[in-house]
Amino acid sequence: MENKNWIFFIAAIVIVAGIAYYLSFGHIPECQGFECFQDNMRKCEKASYVNEEPEASWEYSIKGTESDECVVNVRLLQAKAGELGIDQLVGYDMDCSYPRGFTAYPEKDLDKCHGRLKEELQGMVITRLH
Repeated sequence: MENKNWIFFIAAIVIVAGIAYYLSFGHIPECQGFECFQDNMRKCEKASYVNEEPEASWEYSIKGTESDECVVNVRLLQAKAGELGIDQLVGYDMDCSYPRGFTAYPEKDLDKCHGRLKEELQGMVITRLH
């Protein structure tokens, strides 16, 4: 009978520890509006937000602090109607780094970003200029 109690006790501890781990590290709150995302970006707390613009849908995910800067991952979810020609970039992403306390639409300032999405977007701009 004592073995069953110990097994139940250990199982309960494992379940509680798993839930605590998920809530602390695995769960990223989803913002429903840009204001919520701005508040989290200002504090550099993990959060995600989908920005629905007329030309594209962008997903922002705050990853946390690196080298005293807030790192935000930007992924192109959907290219919409328009002349941008970015439809072949759907699924690409980039990381953008900002000073703590700063908020912005990350895809608007590519100088703060690095990654495949940035490279492809810059390539398109250069091609259009020629």
